[in-house]
Amino acid sequence: MWLVICLTVLGLLLLAIEVIVPGMIVGALGLLALGGAIAAAYAGFGVVWGTFALGIILLVVSLGFALWLYLFPRTFIGRRLMLNSTSGVKVPDTVRDALVGKTGIALTSLRPSGRAEIEGKRYDVVAEGGLVEMRSPIRVIGSDGMRIVVRAERA
Repeated sequence: MWLVICLTVLGLLLLAIEVIVPGMIVGALGLLALGGAIAAAYAGFGVVWGTFALGIILLVVSLGFALWLYLFPRTFIGRRLMLNSTSGVKVPDTVRDALVGKTGIALTSLRPSGRAEIEGKRYDVVAEGGLVEMRSPIRVIGSDGMRIVVRAERA
């Protein structure tokens, strides 16, 4: 009985330490300890108690993981590690719709996505029909959801 309890506590502690010391070695050892606790429960107490131990360990690990997912982003370390904002510029729908028919220049090669300058402002765009070379003239032909769709303009 003590072997099952000790291996379970050791496994849970090692999984908790894995959050602080990443590298998967400590977490793998924790999972092995939990597996050993389950195997010891099956071997020492039979199928019924082994299955009970398996269920309890799975429940505790699942609840611990859910709690970690909830609390970790709110900690100092979590806030430092996680991305808080989007990296792109948000363009309102009305601005995207107003760009239809406007012309501009591809700032990067559009393969099919990239950056373009339209009316003096830079936008993330998607080219219709394949590659558009850098510095090529483009025309906005539509907006599809969050994308501004452009086509190479023939000079």
